[in-house]
Amino acid sequence: MLSLMWQIRREQWLPPEKLERIQMSRLQKMVSHAYKNTRFYRTLFNRCGVTPEDIRTKEDLKKLEPTKKTDLQENFTAMVAAGYSEENCRVFYTAGSTAVPAKILHDPYTTDCFVAGSMVEFLDTGYRPWEKICYTKRTTWRSHVLQKVGLLRAYHINTTLPEEKQAHILKKVNPSLIASYPTLFYSITKIVAAQGYTIRPKAVIIGGEMLAPHVRTFIEDVFSTHVFETYATIEFSTVARECIDGNWHINSTQNVVEFENGKILVTGLINKAVPLIRYEIGDLGHPKEGVCPCGRGYPMMEILEGRSGDIFILPDGREIPPIRVWGVRLLLDTTLAAKRYQIIQEDYDTFTLRIVPTEQFTEDVEKRAKEELVKNLGYPVTVDVERVDEIPLIDDRKLRVNISRVKKC
Repeated sequence: MLSLMWQIRREQWLPPEKLERIQMSRLQKMVSHAYKNTRFYRTLFNRCGVTPEDIRTKEDLKKLEPTKKTDLQENFTAMVAAGYSEENCRVFYTAGSTAVPAKILHDPYTTDCFVAGSMVEFLDTGYRPWEKICYTKRTTWRSHVLQKVGLLRAYHINTTLPEEKQAHILKKVNPSLIASYPTLFYSITKIVAAQGYTIRPKAVIIGGEMLAPHVRTFIEDVFSTHVFETYATIEFSTVARECIDGNWHINSTQNVVEFENGKILVTGLINKAVPLIRYEIGDLGHPKEGVCPCGRGYPMMEILEGRSGDIFILPDGREIPPIRVWGVRLLLDTTLAAKRYQIIQEDYDTFTLRIVPTEQFTEDVEKRAKEELVKNLGYPVTVDVERVDEIPLIDDRKLRVNISRVKKC
């Protein structure tokens, strides 16, 4: 484990050309492994008229059809490599905002790599292994040998508890590092501020959803710390993460990331149990050129615009990503008018604001929220308001704020 941590921490500072050589070497080994050991990819390669020897560069991957989540759901057995099974791997399920489960296996080496990568991410924030870390999750992290010698002092905050209780536990532990999810931790932070709790972590790591700019600012102000975003999935662990200079760095020695018409495709370079090549994870983003002042050699990507299923399609054909509707979210948050809310596109020109209202949700706020959404979208849509008692979080931790029920043509 320590050797993996040292390797991962060292790799991020290598020059881009060295990182690319490492990436291409691992890519060639992975496509060869997938072809030889999985029925799914052997069939896909043959259907596309491609052999593993044809994949020598990142550009060559375009010769293959993308792998979709439905492929993993419907062809799981055919995607598991020979020699791997649930008996010698860890089993995970990914649902995300779609709520449709897909099974994935991580072989032991992959598990160690992902844990080591997380530890490096923690260390890069200024956290030290003997300090306390709090994380919000329904289930606990798997115990690690480091904990037996007083390191990685992780405290679990169960997300099924009332948020007031979660905030109280956070105050009691007073950790040096916090790992959580935007919607949930925003609610906890509001309680921390209201109760006057003093908690001063070195950093907060946020992932799992898009982080609104005003939410980031609020968390940083309340905790007097820096928020780092991470982009991770069950399938690949950390795909990219944010550095101190605010740039997203792609974990290019463990993944190959492509951007095809804005969609993110990921090829994993570590997990041999269930190889995933050009896997469409349903998120949107763009590459970013240039060199980061932080000194990392990893390639960069632009800020994520959200899941493809959350894109609003207007009658004039324009596609509006979630980042464009921050205005209405900022209004509802700063007026404290809603405990939770969702922006739902019912039809091309019809939207619903589903809101769990507070006493501050007045007729004036409702009118302003409707107007702000129309302004953000740049189109005269009809906006209705639906008041509800509760909007449950997905797995008690994430909230799908933007929902489009319009099918893309």
